[in-house]
Amino acid sequence: MPAYVHINLRVTDPAKQAALAPRFQAALHDAGGKIVHFGPVVQVLEGDDTPLPLAGIFEFPTLAEATAFYNSEKYMPIKLERMQAQEARMFIVETN
Repeated sequence: MPAYVHINLRVTDPAKQAALAPRFQAALHDAGGKIVHFGPVVQVLEGDDTPLPLAGIFEFPTLAEATAFYNSEKYMPIKLERMQAQEARMFIVETN
C-alpha cells in the first residue's frame, strides 16, 4: 500500500533551504520516493489552525519504506539541515 509523507512548512533560512533541496530530492528518489506536490498552500477549506505557507506530499511504495527513509543514515544529515532551514509539521498516511 502506498504511503504519503505530508509536510507543512515555512522556510526560515532560504540559503540553507536552497542548498539542501537537490540533496533531499536525490535521497528521496534513491529511497524509492517521489514528489507528488511541493508548493504554496492555496486555500484553507476547514479548521481554525492557520497552515504554514508551503506544503509537500512525497509518495513511497509502502509505509515501511517511508519510515526507513525518514530514519536512514543518508537522510539524517539532510534532516538536521532541514530543521535549521524550516519550521515544519510532518506526518505519514497510508492508503488502503
